[in-house]
Amino acid sequence: MKHPVTMLALLLMIAALMSACATSYQPVPPFTPVEVDAGGHALKAQNVIVIMDASSSMGEGYQQWKKFDIATSVVRNMAETVPADMGIKSGLRIFGGDPKMFAESTSVIDDVGDFDKVAHHKALSTVSQAGGTSPLGEAAAAVVNDLEGLDGTSAVIMVTDAKGMGAGQAAGARAVKEKFGDSVCFYPILVGDDADGQQLMEEIARVGGCGFATNADSLASGEQMADFVQKVFIGDMMDSDGDGVGDAMDKCPGTPAGVKVDSVGCPLDSDKDGVPDYQDKCPGTPAGVKVDSTGCPLDSDGDGVPDSLDKCPKTPAGVKVDASGCPLTVLQSGAVSWTFNEINFEVSKADIKPASYGILDEIAAALGANPQLKVVVEGHTDNTGARAFNMDLSNRRAEAVMGYLVGKGVSPSRLSAKGYGPDRPIADNATKLGRSKNRRVQFTKVN
Repeated sequence: MKHPVTMLALLLMIAALMSACATSYQPVPPFTPVEVDAGGHALKAQNVIVIMDASSSMGEGYQQWKKFDIATSVVRNMAETVPADMGIKSGLRIFGGDPKMFAESTSVIDDVGDFDKVAHHKALSTVSQAGGTSPLGEAAAAVVNDLEGLDGTSAVIMVTDAKGMGAGQAAGARAVKEKFGDSVCFYPILVGDDADGQQLMEEIARVGGCGFATNADSLASGEQMADFVQKVFIGDMMDSDGDGVGDAMDKCPGTPAGVKVDSVGCPLDSDKDGVPDYQDKCPGTPAGVKVDSTGCPLDSDGDGVPDSLDKCPKTPAGVKVDASGCPLTVLQSGAVSWTFNEINFEVSKADIKPASYGILDEIAAALGANPQLKVVVEGHTDNTGARAFNMDLSNRRAEAVMGYLVGKGVSPSRLSAKGYGPDRPIADNATKLGRSKNRRVQFTKVN
């Protein structure tokens, strides 16, 4: 039989071993962050305050891990996942903690400022173990001071087991909400499976109105944490001009409101003339036609006929033209002769009446617009009076018209003058109307 003292020692050793096994926890599994791309997106939250539970209940186990280690990993992994260049401001607060290190019930361990992963991890490492009380409500209320002076929307993330806290702990969140209204959202994360704690987390999320409650178990992998960060921080694709195409894809930023755009954010240009539809005063311009800033075909001479159709470019200003852009009325294109009864002279003289200057100016302009055109200026009379006199008079009148046109810039090489007197009537000289028609100046094209 074994000695009683030896047996007692053995039993004590077994009890010690069993106790050690009961309180031995596994390390939290390693974490591999998944990249979150915030480029081109608006930020849903510009600030974040993390509240981590370091109270004594967090020293207890959950599954094969210590809850404190789970909470610490969640906070660290979140910092690893948030893009360093996202431009947010952050702060880290705990409640509880080893009373030897943290005399206050809630303490800021990383002051609010520009997010810095290194500083964040360094601050987190100062909390080495759990201890103390669980004043979540007090910690939440203290966030009022943390958020003071910050611009934009803020996310308050609480990582806690919420064990034995009671619904009254939501009062701190209500105080923050009353102070900051819609600019603050709550995202409580439950560590463990305490049923009452879960209800408290959901209640705090409802107080925020724009956040949500979740469980640390659902944030263990890189993909899960990246999804959480995306939901908390990353908003819709930025679309500064509101055309439905995000800034990152928009090749035409600053499009006016209401303008229809294509898939890359550029205003539609249906006729491909380089002028967008909303500015195009001449839609449907044929391909290849040059246009002005309003999308209308160029009309260099301003005659109303676009250059692409103008057969008589450089028509002088004010000259009427036909559909092809050539002078109209006075020298209609396609004709071989043009007759003018409205060119009048003093009686029995070659002096042109001033009232005829207008039509002669139009003829000069038409000749200027058709530099290839050569004409004979013909003078015609009725049969009143001696033929010899009428022949001389018609010739002098034709020369007078030619001289007027030369004076207006028409080259003499393109003009000649000839009088036909009464020899080429176009109407009956026996009537007054017929004689008025026969008294005329005619221009005949020279081939």
